[in-house]
Amino acid sequence: MVCFTLQISVVLLLLLYAMTFHKGICSTSCNAKDQSALLIFKRGVVDRSNMLSSWSNEEDCCAWKGVQCDNMTGRVTRLDLNQENLEGEINLSLLQIEFLTYLDLSLNAFTGLSLPSTLNQSLVTPSDTHANFSSLKYLDLSFNEDLHLDNLQWLSQLSSLKYLNLSLISLENETNWLQTMAMHPSLLELRLASCHLKNISPSVKFVNFTSLVTLDLSGNNFDSELPYWIFNLSNDISHIDLSFNTIQGQIPKSLLNLQNLKYLGLDNNEFTGPIPDWLGEHQHLQHLGLIQNMFSGSIPSSLGNLTSLNQLTVSSNLLSGNLPNTIGQLFNLRRLHIGGSLSGVLSEKHFSKLFNLESLTLNSDFAFDLDPNWIPPFQLHEISLRNTILGPTIPEWLYTQRTLDILDISYSGISSINADRFWSFVSNIGTILLSHNAISADLTNVTLNSDYILMSHNNFTGGIPRISTNVSIFDISSNSLSGPISPSLCPKLGREKSLLSYLDLSYNLLTGVVPDCWENWRGLLFLFLNSNKLSGEIPPSMGLLDGLIEMNLQKNNLFGKFSLDMSNFTSLVFINLGENNFSGVVPTKMPKSMQVMILRSNQFAGKIPPETCSLPSLSQLDLSQNKLSGSIPPCVYNITRMDGERRASHFQFSLDLFWKGRELQYKDTGLLKNLDLSTNNLSGEIPPELFSLTELLFLNLSRNNLMGKIPSKIGGMKNLESLDLSNNHLSGEIPAAISNLSFLSYLNLSYNDFTGQIPLGTQLQSFDARSYAGNPKLCGLPLTKNCSKEENYDKAKQGGANESQNKSLYLGMGVGFVVGLWGLWGSLFLNRAWRHKYFRLLDRILDWIYVFVALKINKFGELRASSR
Repeated sequence: MVCFTLQISVVLLLLLYAMTFHKGICSTSCNAKDQSALLIFKRGVVDRSNMLSSWSNEEDCCAWKGVQCDNMTGRVTRLDLNQENLEGEINLSLLQIEFLTYLDLSLNAFTGLSLPSTLNQSLVTPSDTHANFSSLKYLDLSFNEDLHLDNLQWLSQLSSLKYLNLSLISLENETNWLQTMAMHPSLLELRLASCHLKNISPSVKFVNFTSLVTLDLSGNNFDSELPYWIFNLSNDISHIDLSFNTIQGQIPKSLLNLQNLKYLGLDNNEFTGPIPDWLGEHQHLQHLGLIQNMFSGSIPSSLGNLTSLNQLTVSSNLLSGNLPNTIGQLFNLRRLHIGGSLSGVLSEKHFSKLFNLESLTLNSDFAFDLDPNWIPPFQLHEISLRNTILGPTIPEWLYTQRTLDILDISYSGISSINADRFWSFVSNIGTILLSHNAISADLTNVTLNSDYILMSHNNFTGGIPRISTNVSIFDISSNSLSGPISPSLCPKLGREKSLLSYLDLSYNLLTGVVPDCWENWRGLLFLFLNSNKLSGEIPPSMGLLDGLIEMNLQKNNLFGKFSLDMSNFTSLVFINLGENNFSGVVPTKMPKSMQVMILRSNQFAGKIPPETCSLPSLSQLDLSQNKLSGSIPPCVYNITRMDGERRASHFQFSLDLFWKGRELQYKDTGLLKNLDLSTNNLSGEIPPELFSLTELLFLNLSRNNLMGKIPSKIGGMKNLESLDLSNNHLSGEIPAAISNLSFLSYLNLSYNDFTGQIPLGTQLQSFDARSYAGNPKLCGLPLTKNCSKEENYDKAKQGGANESQNKSLYLGMGVGFVVGLWGLWGSLFLNRAWRHKYFRLLDRILDWIYVFVALKINKFGELRASSR
């Protein structure tokens, strides 16, 4: 008993001593210089979330959030403020903390960086012994997407660096980045992904990366061939990622110099030629990524020698031929993605030793010759058989996969299913993609539980299936569903909160009223009920969907006044109420965020309300085919988005434009500027302010009662592609300034009261005579009516001063038109940031679902690649 009491006393004394010792160290050893450097850094930080509230003189700096000190000396050795919502400026006074070895400020929103005077001086006088910046080994500033660095020279002082990550920081003005990085021979890991770098120095033969193990330069703007220095890296290099650039040419055999390579990412470039047969000699290779290039020929059978390979992705190339049987020998393979123009029949030999396979994507015209009783040697988590010849029924071997989280059998020719068995099979699968088949099944009594459900473009019938509260995306558009919506959407949900953010029921045969139970689905971001047979008025509960981004009710039989107050729908950018029977005045309670507003083909009456002019982001306004009267308000010029800087929208819309006399469907309307007020009862003169909308692409004022002349100011609308002023009472001569519209590809001035000669020497003569029909006082080509001598003399006198200019314009018109169209549409594809963010999604979980989610839900600016 005495011994036991003694033991307890010793333990208590030791604990008390440890606590006292620790308190003593921390209370006395917080170095004054360390604390001062931290406080200088804090002064530049904007801390809206109060994450640095503990950083005060009242508390020991070793106890501050993110700060770690050495237990013996109390000196600051580590600062980790990863993902703390910090903004403002990074003051590199932190580098004056003498024993700081680890600094992580990644995943924040810093916008600037400043250097302390001592560091500035050391850059001018490298021999300065008063500054010590040599201890830092780990530096991560990545994913501060608004941070722009024009100079990386300060990094030269960090001679001990082993890990450096500046990914998603803009370095577009840094032309000597490679030389700066080469000053760090101790670097083990270098990550400069998505930094807008342009020059990879292809002619440089050697860079002093003698210790480098990992190199990530993905998502930049390199457009040369592979640089020589890549093949002369350290023998220890095991990870190279050059994906999402525009690197060209063939893969040179000198890549065999890097015999310890385990990860090679060349996805989304412009490599050409065959996939080299000698790649099979890289015995240690575990990941080979060749997606989205221009490789041709067949897949070499030598890849079957890569027995360490766990990821092989070669889809979206120009490959052809059959899949070699040797792929089936890669027993370590975990991820196999094959696509392109490959074809042929897949047998059990292709899968015989793929024991560890977890992800299988075969997006090509493969057919299958498998024993009906075949049981695969693998259990998959992801499978995509899109575009394969899988149908007409679900194969038996697919039902053996009990660990699936993603199932994509869209575009696979399936027409029939064993309903009870199939719905039971998919009930525990998180993502199911069945779109673009010909599956016939009654869904009336089906309940779906998956998180992401895409079943569009099939032959599903019956009522809308019930969906559980965990469903996030549900697309069952373009089927033959019928009956009311309410049985599926309006049952009591209890206390469970619905996660539904995307609902698409469009292009079905649904009837009845729009249900009044939207309080169940308040998390909706996208709602598509268009192209059905719904009737009735808009229910009040729709006013609760204040998180909506896009709402489409087009082509139904809805009626009554649209009285919803949507002014607090602060994320709403798209609304389409077209082709219904709504009446009353044009809705005025719309949010400032609105970009596209389509109200065409309804019964709206009265004047165009001035509130419409106060939507600063509006780029599409379609009020055509209503009963609007009065004049066009001059305030239309205030719709600044139509005249402002052309910016690509964060969202992609699909909408119908009545353009060039017919209905067309356009996507990505962030680049379109459309104003359509046609087929109303508008009167008066066209306000001159309208012709100041210089970024307008489509203008349709036809079939109204407008009068007066076309002002010469129209010549300033240099981006206009389509102009329709037909069926009005416009008069006077067609202004010669209209010839300045070099991108104009559609013109209709018919059935007005224009007089005089159609301006000569421009593309106006290239339009069909129907563009000018119904103007009896108009003459000149392309009309058959010749002008009188007096008219010719007056026109020649009027246009003589501009003859040379018009000839030049005429000669350059064809080139200008082509260049202009390329500038409009090609800009999307040449925009590197856009391409990077778009294609980065293609390699996440599953191509189709992530492209779908990204283009419909996520803002591009909010996407971030996985932080390694």
